[in-house]
Amino acid sequence: MFTIHGHRGCRGYLPENTIPAFFKAIDMGCHFLEMDVVVTKDKEILVSHEPWLNHEICLAPDGQTLSPENEKRYNLYDMTYAQIKQIDCGSIGHPRFPEQQAMRTYKPSLRDMIDAMEWYTQQHGLLPISYNIEVKRLPEDDGIFHPNGLEFSSLIIDILREKKVLQRSQFQSFDIECMHVARQLAPELRLSFLVDNDKSAAENIQDLGFMPPVYGPYFQKIDADMMLYAQSNKLKVIPWTVNEQADIHRLIQMGVAGLISDYPDRVVKAVQERKKEAS
Repeated sequence: MFTIHGHRGCRGYLPENTIPAFFKAIDMGCHFLEMDVVVTKDKEILVSHEPWLNHEICLAPDGQTLSPENEKRYNLYDMTYAQIKQIDCGSIGHPRFPEQQAMRTYKPSLRDMIDAMEWYTQQHGLLPISYNIEVKRLPEDDGIFHPNGLEFSSLIIDILREKKVLQRSQFQSFDIECMHVARQLAPELRLSFLVDNDKSAAENIQDLGFMPPVYGPYFQKIDADMMLYAQSNKLKVIPWTVNEQADIHRLIQMGVAGLISDYPDRVVKAVQERKKEAS
């Protein structure tokens, strides 16, 4: 089945990695909600792309604007979840997404986000949603912006088990150590190896050391050789982050297994158009 993944919810329309954006992504017809996670001081898994307050989308705790020079001083690993919930990460909008509707909102915990989505789908009589969780870890930042790969991955998997959504989740990362930890801790968890380099798919899989179910390249790196390798190895290719209609159609034609997009409604539209053409 071809799967549609709402990137950070639906960043093109609502503030990224927030509960309103995930609700809207569900309404648009996504199969997976794609999100990034970091860790708070009190060891909550937090839905956030950066482990600090990004000056483009967040205000400082006192409501002042942030800058590229001072944003990293607001380290989320040094703040509790209760503190982070008070910080506005939506009302200034996003400079690179002009259609995004600005609203005051906050970075939710993974627990709170899952609870909200499970409630939302049940309330609206929808099929259960799936979760695509990207682990944002750089080994050199262990102990500074996040815990080590073992603790970080364990905290995520414990929540997925606690919320009974492990079977509906995908764990994705550029970090090889976290991929191995997740494989050991939860062999049944679907893994996606993210890559952003000029190596072939075969070379990247060799670096990883095992064949994952899913391979996640940057969409512009996909070519016929990669798709041939994937098909030969029963490897699903789900690239990031595809927003333009022409690219969406081209990649579906090439045989990708799904797409991650800031505008998931565009992917839904393309899939519907192709079904209509085929009928």
